[in-house]
Amino acid sequence: MHSTRERWLLPGIEPLLEQGDREEVPSRETVYYPGTPSDAVYFVEKGNVKLSYLDPTGKRLTMAIRGPGEMFGEMALVGEQRRRHQAMVVDESVIVRVGRDVCLAWLRERPDVLLEILQLFGLWIRDLEEIVEDQAFRDIQTRLSRQLLRLSHEYGVKTKDGILIGFRLTHRDLAEMIGSARENTTMTLNRFEREGILDKRRFQIVIKDLEGLKEKCRS
Repeated sequence: MHSTRERWLLPGIEPLLEQGDREEVPSRETVYYPGTPSDAVYFVEKGNVKLSYLDPTGKRLTMAIRGPGEMFGEMALVGEQRRRHQAMVVDESVIVRVGRDVCLAWLRERPDVLLEILQLFGLWIRDLEEIVEDQAFRDIQTRLSRQLLRLSHEYGVKTKDGILIGFRLTHRDLAEMIGSARENTTMTLNRFEREGILDKRRFQIVIKDLEGLKEKCRS
């Protein structure tokens, strides 16, 4: 089995990571909450981290998943004083915490890496724009189809049965990614399963008919 995605990696990042604090984090543990001081940048060495906005009632909108080789908490580098979102590990993970001042001092000596980060920021802004567009203009079936396609591309693992989304994924997780009630998300997943598009297992989803899923995005 192998992943369908090539991870984005900062060039020559290892010396910076050696200046950070490495920590093993249990599944579903929170790394930071909204309001936490924004004084560090984090890098995922193993596992996956979910980044979500929370409203006062506890409703959650997941904006991104960061996997091995990727960073999060990057707004600390551009003046954020306190976190605006929650970072929670999806599965057992190893993360590296690098203080903001340490990271900025390292980047000042490496303008090529700084340019890479700016390009990455641009990609993440594009992703957020797509989330806003989905929320405003697309129905649940289309939003869910598009999200499953993203996950299968970015985190998919090819197996004999299809493309396995390669991390622990609940119906509630998916609902939070598309801004839907869990019950409505489950109903749509059940419909996709009856149509042979996917197979649901405990905390796992296997995409069996990729073209069929793409067709759902256009319907």
